[in-house]
Amino acid sequence: MLKSDLPKWIVLMAIPLFFSCTAGRFPNLVIAEKGMVASCRYLDTISEISDPAKAIVNYKYYHYYDGELKVLQRADHMGATHLVWLYNYAASSSGSAYRCDEEASKQN
Repeated sequence: MLKSDLPKWIVLMAIPLFFSCTAGRFPNLVIAEKGMVASCRYLDTISEISDPAKAIVNYKYYHYYDGELKVLQRADHMGATHLVWLYNYAASSSGSAYRCDEEASKQN
């Protein structure tokens, strides 16, 4: 009886561990203000809109206002370390991406 219960317990213990690992799901960026990135290198301004069709079929999508996530993902793919939001609304989002070296980050 113990042998048959062991895999069930292993799976039950592994499920919360699996869902708690979010390092790959969300970009690792610092949301900053303009003064914090004064000594950093400007990369680009990123603007995205949310997919309007997701709001219509909201039973299928949990996050249908995804403009913010798109901006964060693009900034992460560019190698940005800091992001300064210009605006962040449900319909669209925009931010400036910066890359700061270690010394500039410690000063701010």
